[in-house]
Amino acid sequence: MLRERIIRIDEGEYLSDALKREGFSALPTHCVINKMLPGLGATYCELTAARKSIIIEPNVPVIVDKAKKHKCTLAVHKGVMVQHIIDFLEKNGADNYKILTTPESFHKVKEAMEELQLNMYNECFLLFDECEKLVQDVDYRESICEPMGDFFLFQSKAMVSATPIIADDVRLENQGFRILRIVPTYDYKKKMRLITTNNMCESLIELLSELKLTKKSRVCIFTNSIDTIDSLFVDVPALQDCYTFCSEESTFKLWKAGKRKKSTLIDELMPFNFFTSRFFSAVDILSNIPPHVILISDMHGAPQSAIDPRTEAIQIVGRFRNGVRSITHISTIRPNLEYKTEREIESWLQGAEKTYTGWQKVLKQATNDGERTLLREAIGNNCYLPYLDQAGKPDPFLISNFYEAEKVKALYTCSSNLYEAYRSTGFFDIEHTPEQHLFSDDERLALHRQRTRKGRFALLLLRFEALEKLRVNPNEKAQKKYQHLLSRLITGKDDQTLYACYEKLGSKFIREKLDYNVKAMERSINKQNEHAIKNSVPMRTAVHRLFDEGSLYSRSEIKIMLTQAYKKQGVFVNKTVTSTEINRWFVSVSAIPYKNLSKLIFSLFFCPEIRK
Repeated sequence: MLRERIIRIDEGEYLSDALKREGFSALPTHCVINKMLPGLGATYCELTAARKSIIIEPNVPVIVDKAKKHKCTLAVHKGVMVQHIIDFLEKNGADNYKILTTPESFHKVKEAMEELQLNMYNECFLLFDECEKLVQDVDYRESICEPMGDFFLFQSKAMVSATPIIADDVRLENQGFRILRIVPTYDYKKKMRLITTNNMCESLIELLSELKLTKKSRVCIFTNSIDTIDSLFVDVPALQDCYTFCSEESTFKLWKAGKRKKSTLIDELMPFNFFTSRFFSAVDILSNIPPHVILISDMHGAPQSAIDPRTEAIQIVGRFRNGVRSITHISTIRPNLEYKTEREIESWLQGAEKTYTGWQKVLKQATNDGERTLLREAIGNNCYLPYLDQAGKPDPFLISNFYEAEKVKALYTCSSNLYEAYRSTGFFDIEHTPEQHLFSDDERLALHRQRTRKGRFALLLLRFEALEKLRVNPNEKAQKKYQHLLSRLITGKDDQTLYACYEKLGSKFIREKLDYNVKAMERSINKQNEHAIKNSVPMRTAVHRLFDEGSLYSRSEIKIMLTQAYKKQGVFVNKTVTSTEINRWFVSVSAIPYKNLSKLIFSLFFCPEIRK
């Protein structure tokens, strides 16, 4: 257990001010600095310190951004070669240079130092910024922990974050690390609205409507899923021109999905902006117009998008140095999401370690080839391996990640869990709004995932039936809701055909008689429309005006005159109308030969039923 020291900070002060008051001229060594609030200037404090420094930042955008603002500073990331670092060190070696690097590029800094025979462990102060990422990201980004072996070799070093997660690494205690907690003396809580919902897309649409946005408004949406972002592009009309800030890999995925507007670096905010996890922490997002900040956790479409209230949510809000207009977290809840409790994890790890070490012991003693082969397979391919380092020992960062990931999962199984997690941070003044929509995210995503037209139609028909109660409700609010949901369901010409057929002939007829066939639906709609037009008052009036009661007409005359009348009323006519169609509106009393031609003359009288 690390010792803790508290340093108080007053409103308007930066971290450097509070440290100076306590006798520190720069960030102290052998500390995990818990600054509690983002934006207190911890990185700035090191960038301006009178010493040579290597600063490890988790993501590229913050490195590039900070390197632009300070002299004698080099940003090291993908694309920067060892020779570039050597050139920089040769030029600035006499100054208090600053090297900003990603964890993945740290080895290039080390190579450059070795090439110049510089002892970086004695010469430089090493700062690992946003150190919670060591735990949070290590499960999918193993290389983030690569510098930690070197970290503990530096004579002067520290870790810092507003939301640190400290792994149970014995080296911290062995080297006398302590926690330096920076405690504000003022009220710093931010108002936040938590919306737990069964359809995050519908809740987002309603929220955007409630915000009463103008052309000058700015909306920043944070979610750790490109699939969720692309889904929102499709389902939320207001976001069609949204800009996405993400990694290079994600920009390609968005391009494939529809050539969306995207960038790896933040230059200027658009009216609507998406940010992936690489922008959750460290980066300064400058905007003269305080934005509406929206966090999205899409637990049905992308469980990895779960946002941790105790770390990520705080970091996200801290990106905006000029403040925000509002903060909202929209999240779906998954009661059936499986997770392990802390006790269950501890028990599992103990059992796994016992079995794993047992296999190794038996392998050393085994002489039979079959036994040795099976043991090697078991040792080399089991679910305990992801928690071991390269030496085969339990990795404190991977194990801490296991605990943290399961804690976050548990929050999203119940809305009250998520609410309590926000309340316990002390950072948010939280208001909880539960929402239930007619269609859930599972139902929405089922339509997206359907690959056949027939399957899509089957799902849409169920949705049309579910909307029936709203359709027949005369209440104005219900009618608006009906029209909104209907417009969200119908996205193409075929969908419109399906709905028109459903309105005229019903779902049973479509399922049993037409088998969802589009052409059959079109023919059925045309017949139904034709029947309705032919039995309409305007059609009767038009036909009665063409023919005189008691007059004689040939078949050809009747065909031509009826064809004209039908076309004027919008009835589809392939070539001509048959003469027998006249019986819809008249009774033909006589039929006689005319001038020895094979034609009949009809004497017409109004049908009594029609005259009524």
